[in-house]
This record gives sequence, structure tokens and C-alpha cells, in this order.
Amino acid sequence: MRRWLARVFPVCLVTTLVLSQDAANSVRHVSRIVPVNSAASHELSAERARAQNPQIASIANATPSTHTWRLLTTLPGTILHDITFPTAKIGYTAGEHGQVWKTTDGGTSWTQVLSAGDNYYFYGVAAITASEVVVSGFYDSSFTYGVFRWSHDGGSTWTGDLSFGSSPLQRVRFAKGQDGIIMEEGGGNVPTVSEFTIDGGGAASGWTGVVSNSDGGWFDPQFSFLNSLHARASGINFCTSLTGGAQWSCKPSVDSVFDGPVFFLNDALGWVGGGEISPSVEGWLHLSANGGKTWTGRVLDGPWPIRSILFLNKETGWATGGNFYTGVGGMYFSTDGGNTWSVDATTNAEMGSCAEHINTGAHQVWCAGFLGTPEDYSSVIYSTTF
Repeated sequence: MRRWLARVFPVCLVTTLVLSQDAANSVRHVSRIVPVNSAASHELSAERARAQNPQIASIANATPSTHTWRLLTTLPGTILHDITFPTAKIGYTAGEHGQVWKTTDGGTSWTQVLSAGDNYYFYGVAAITASEVVVSGFYDSSFTYGVFRWSHDGGSTWTGDLSFGSSPLQRVRFAKGQDGIIMEEGGGNVPTVSEFTIDGGGAASGWTGVVSNSDGGWFDPQFSFLNSLHARASGINFCTSLTGGAQWSCKPSVDSVFDGPVFFLNDALGWVGGGEISPSVEGWLHLSANGGKTWTGRVLDGPWPIRSILFLNKETGWATGGNFYTGVGGMYFSTDGGNTWSVDATTNAEMGSCAEHINTGAHQVWCAGFLGTPEDYSSVIYSTTF
């Protein structure tokens, strides 16, 4: 039987992972603070021994931009975490305070189609078609529960809250239309659970909860889910499912600090990123050519934590990111499969999610991020064509 709570019980959000090491011989590395704008913010972090200093394979080369990135829009009072484009014109983006926005002109103008309320935080949005859209995240108040909602009419109306229980949800992704995975954030003293569906996941009863990380470590929002139903997720641990999310196996993170976003182009070629905002602000990337069995050292080590990875083919791709609190961020670009990187654009925003769609033979890419201060923030959406 599936694991689903008919009632939601109070829970305290505590996701900071602390390992039993002597403080004098370890460093506390912080990946990010979530949510960005909330009194209940908490850190995703890890304690690592001082001796574990990764070897840097190469440093990102700050060459001139090779693409023209256009700032399509600025949305004041928003902190966007995910973006999707089911067509070249229709797209959706979702974020904190229960906001979901829609465009019908390729991203130039946006209309808010859901305002769930200040206590809702959406970290995932996926459009199965231009009309079938799902968002995922959590509700945070005196009690907390993970939540997802569907729209079957392009955002005009939405279902009520659907929930698996108290754990916050991150992104939701589908392969082949009916097979889906929703990752929980994880962190703490209990195993991390993810949800999978084989019937489209329109109701909570259509999802099954399984342990994705028995160590209880947190996951980064971006995970990889291929049409082969092979999935990879990472954070404190690097975890793999070859069964559409039904079973998972885990091993230590690729980077000796921790990992972040994961992107696999196919069952062989993949990349994992990462980054921290304390004790330093930096980001990194690793490359695998054999399905994650082995990984290179850091092929990028730069001043922006990496939050999102997107490759169009085995040679061409971007790694985007930043840090909201220090006002740094932008896009790196690679033309050799991620072995070397150059700065493609500087936005000074934390670029957290990217999407692409083929339009008249060319790839159009959109990336969403946010910038400002905790008191005065906004989101930006950039686009380029390749």
C-alpha cells in the first residue's frame, strides 16, 4: 500500500545535517538557505573535515559572452525557483509565496495564474502539455506539509492541496507523460522519501512513497529523469534509480563537500554541479561519461554556486547559478561537453532554473533567477537562442 497521510501532523523543519566531528577539525559548509523569504528559513549544509579540500581541475575562463542573453522581464516581489516551456510560446514559472506565472508570448509578458498565499512555497513546476500543469512545494505555518496542485486548463483553475504528509516537496518531473517523480527535500534524522507514479499522478493516491536516501541527507532541487526511467538525484549523497523512482541506491556525493544539480543527457553522459555560500561563495562542476560510475575532478571552480545545468547535446550546454545574498550570478557556457567553461552572461542574480524548446529549428533557452535584498526582491527571466 502507498504511504499517504490522511491528516497532517505538526512538524519542525530542521534540515541542517551535522556530523559528529570535532569542531576544531571541521568546517561547516552551507549550500543555500531555504526558503529565501521566510521567517522559518533554514540552511542546507554539511560538516566536512578540514583535510577534505577538493582538487581543482580547471578554473572557469572569463572570456567575452558568446551569446546574446536578453532580459525578457523583471517581476517585482517574486522569488522564482522553477520554469518550464511546453511550447515555444507557452511557459510557466513558480516560486515562493504561492505564486505561479504564465506566458503566452515566449516570455516577454507574464500573468499570475495562481496566488495560493504567503505560506506556500513552490519549488517545482512541470507542464505535461500546454494545459496540464503541476506545481510542487510546501505549506509552512504552525504546521508544515508538502503540497502539490494540478491545473488541467492552462492555469485558469487549480485543484486544492494534494499532500503526502509533512515533508517539504521539491521539483516534480515526468517522463513519457505518465511516469513521474516528486523529490522530497530531505535532511534530518529520518530517511529521505521520494514519490513516483506510473499513471500520471493526478491524485495523491496515484503516487507511491519509497526511501530514496536511507541516510536522510538533503537533495538539491534539480534531479535528472530520462525517458529510460533512469533517475539521478544528489546533495549530501548521489542516488540513482533505474526503475522510474521505485528503488534507489546511494553513495557519497561526487564532490567532497556536497553536490547540487544533476543533469544527464543520456544514460552515459552526465554532469553534477554544486556550490556553497559559506564559508566561501563558490561553485563547481564534475563530468561523467559512463553513467555516473566514475567522475572527473572539478572541471569548473568559480565564484557562483551552480544551481542549474542544461545541455542541448553532448557538446553544448550551460551551467547557471549565483548567490542572492551577495548579488553574484550568471551563466557559464561549454562547447566541449563540459570539459572547459567560459562566462556567457553576468546577471548578478541567482539563476536557479532553465528550460529549452526547439523553435523553427533552433533551441530557445530560458533561465529564471532572483535578486535584491530580503526586504526588496524581484525575479528576472533571461533568454537566448542557439
